[in-house]
Amino acid sequence: MDLGIFSPEICAKNIPELFEKAKNYGLTQMQFDFLSICDEEMPAVITEDQLNEISNCAKETGIKIVAINGTFNMAHPDREVRLLGVERFELITKASKKLSCGLVTICTGSRNTESMWTPHPQNDSKEAWDDMAETMRALLSIAERYDLLLGMETEASNIIDTPQKAVKIIQEMESKRLRIIMDCANLFRAGMAKKENVKPVISEAFELMGEYVTLAHAKDIMEGEGFEFYGAGKGIVDFAFFYCALKKIGYKGGMILHGTREESQIPESVSFLKSVLV
Repeated sequence: MDLGIFSPEICAKNIPELFEKAKNYGLTQMQFDFLSICDEEMPAVITEDQLNEISNCAKETGIKIVAINGTFNMAHPDREVRLLGVERFELITKASKKLSCGLVTICTGSRNTESMWTPHPQNDSKEAWDDMAETMRALLSIAERYDLLLGMETEASNIIDTPQKAVKIIQEMESKRLRIIMDCANLFRAGMAKKENVKPVISEAFELMGEYVTLAHAKDIMEGEGFEFYGAGKGIVDFAFFYCALKKIGYKGGMILHGTREESQIPESVSFLKSVLV
């Protein structure tokens, strides 16, 4: 299985260094985030020169860009904030087409106005769902125009925090362009991250969402009551079991490293994954 990385996990001064480091770590794929070269994930401007340099560096190093981040707070209570996110998202989709990447990643957001990675008591409300769904329809309309897929994750802090809700929104949207990024570390909610839960949680996720999986993430979670994420091999995720589940659904893609606390941990995670993904 090809291994890749979420680009912000690598510290680089410029685009050539980013791709060269990825290559030197033995990686062949990348989920690219414009935060790696800009001050924000969803920049207001993406230049042709930037895209040309990214494309050239990817080709020179043999790194395939398999996904591009289009993450913003799709459930923010302020509609103007959501609309700005949709506007910036379209810039990301244009960039994706120019980089020959057919997948843009999204997360469904939180009612928390400070951070979409923080839960909020109103995340389970009908109003939050409806706002997220309205945003999702707008993104799917853009994806349709640019002939792209959207890859969504379950996130304990977001509106879509369970496989059941993920399937619900896919069915509600009635679009084959909405797919799943399987990140097993993200399947655990508060109090669930225990070794005895790992295989049942992963099995349920594949039973419900397996047919929609378009990308796999190699992120780990420590055993405990909360959410302490690390690079693959540091926590309780059973990656051999994860890999078998991917093979059973006929998954042909790669595994994207995510969650490393420090760049120095990348070689260890790469070595670990190569030992179990066989």
